[in-house]
Amino acid sequence: MKISKVAKSYAKAIFIQSKQRGLHLEALAELTKVSKIILEEPTAINFFSNPLIGHEKKMSIIKEVIAAGKISDDIASLLILMGEKDRLSEVANVVDCFQGFIDNEEGVSRGVVRSAQVLTSEAQTQIELKINQTLKKKVLLTYQQDPNLLGGVVVQVGGWSFDDSIDSHLKKLNEELNRRAK
Repeated sequence: MKISKVAKSYAKAIFIQSKQRGLHLEALAELTKVSKIILEEPTAINFFSNPLIGHEKKMSIIKEVIAAGKISDDIASLLILMGEKDRLSEVANVVDCFQGFIDNEEGVSRGVVRSAQVLTSEAQTQIELKINQTLKKKVLLTYQQDPNLLGGVVVQVGGWSFDDSIDSHLKKLNEELNRRAK
């Protein structure tokens, strides 16, 4: 997923501001919560994406939510600024970028493991240990079941990938057979 320069700017500003106060983890949690409400709650999605609802009405709702909720001043200011600039659709990207800043600071990489079947906790632990040893850094993995895979796993962490799927083995076997047939 490509994160816009706008989202990076907002994320960097809120990261620096909250980091100076030692509240960056709390700010991330709060921003994530707000993002889920704005972008995942069907009523909110319909409201904020409806072009027939005026900008002023959307801003009044944002301000009401801020006043009613337990939202810090930093996050409230960010939401108001993004709302005024009609950039609330970027909130999820700001969250992702903010998380990236925190991960970078803590020396953590995030990755995805796709598998045909749901992996047992034992298999997940083995994969995590192997990847941590290989990359020599702390890696936090998300696990996804991929019905397009015949079997095996595909791991992607940053620019590093490992494909031990049946699909890749069959492809390599096919290439080898074609090479030998020539």
